[in-house]
Amino acid sequence: MRAFEMIYRDEVSAKAVAVFRYLCDRQGKYDFCYVSHRRMASDLKISVSTVKRALDELQRKGYVSVEQRRRSNGSKCCNVYRCRDPG
Repeated sequence: MRAFEMIYRDEVSAKAVAVFRYLCDRQGKYDFCYVSHRRMASDLKISVSTVKRALDELQRKGYVSVEQRRRSNGSKCCNVYRCRDPG
């Protein structure tokens, strides 16, 4: 994935790089993954607010897309994350 080369040259914070690598590892052979902010924070040993800031940064720069999923009754379910090549 070319995104790994680009993210190190781009002006992306170290925490955002860690979150990006984590999401890419979690999606494995699929092109998406489901993981909570709390789980990411726990696994990466950072705060939930740091995870949220990192995700915002990654979305702004085009490295990650986030889709809000909903249950059949319309209530919020979970986020679906996709690692992307911003180029």
